[in-house]
This record gives sequence, C-alpha cells and structure tokens, in this order.
Amino acid sequence: MRQRLLLCIVLVAAATSGCGYYSFSPTVQKGGVGSLAIPSLGNETLEYGIETDITDTLIDTMTEDGGLRVVGETEADALLRGTVTLYERSVMSYDSGGDPREYKVRILADLTYEAVASREVIWEGRAEGWAVYAPSGDGEFSTEEEARAEAVSKLAEDVLSKTVQGW
Repeated sequence: MRQRLLLCIVLVAAATSGCGYYSFSPTVQKGGVGSLAIPSLGNETLEYGIETDITDTLIDTMTEDGGLRVVGETEADALLRGTVTLYERSVMSYDSGGDPREYKVRILADLTYEAVASREVIWEGRAEGWAVYAPSGDGEFSTEEEARAEAVSKLAEDVLSKTVQGW
C-alpha cells in the first residue's frame, strides 16, 4: 500500500513538473532589447490627428503588455518608428434602396523596429487595423469615431504581435 502511494506521488510530480509559469512576454527580446521608444509617427493622410492617436495607443498597448519597458529615445534599446500611410472610409454594404448601410474604416502604417546599439532592423513592415460601423446602429459601432478607435486598437495589437510576440 505504501509503495502504491509513493508511486502515485512520483507519477503526479513527474506529470506536473513541466506545468510551471511561462510568460510569452520575456523581459529581454531578440537582440538584447528590453526597452523601447516610440517617437511620434508621421502622417501622410488627410485624417487630422490619426498619428497622435496611433502613437498614444501603441505606447499604452506596449506598456500594458509589459514585455518591453517603454522609455524615452535616449534610454531605449530599440526604436519603433513609422508613418501612417492610409486612412480610408469605404462603403461595405448597401440597403435595398441602394443607400450605404455599413462603412469600413481602414488604417495602414509603415513601421520599422530597430535596435539602437547595432542599428539592426529587427522587423520592418506594414501594420493594419480596421473596423466596420453602421450609422443606423445595427452593428457593433455606429459612428466613424468609434470605428476609428477600434481600427487604431487593432493596428496597435498587430504591432504588439510583431514586436513582442512575433517569435
């Protein structure tokens, strides 16, 4: 009886030994990057203030994730720079009378994530965010402003995925 109890304890210990804590947000990323600066993005669109909204949301998203410390440019191991290249609002669907029923807000930004010390480009590419709204109130969002905020949030999550979780 005692041997069976001991065997059960050993089996349970062996089975659960690999179930410890693991974080997908390590404190030091590829290339020894532990801190990040996000200078204000540029804006090549006609959408006033979109670069500020995206920059602020990127900082908030990275801070909340905790995988990298967000700091000033002089203290950073890496820089995330870029430009908002597209802001569009297009009709997604029409009602039976031929009037627009839903609109899609789409935002693109071209970004570069670069290690400061080595000048190595860790990744470079395009991030995208989008959302659909229905002015009639039939959808999740009923105004362009709500859809814009959601599109900005999705773009920031795309950048987070590429920057911190992109392994």
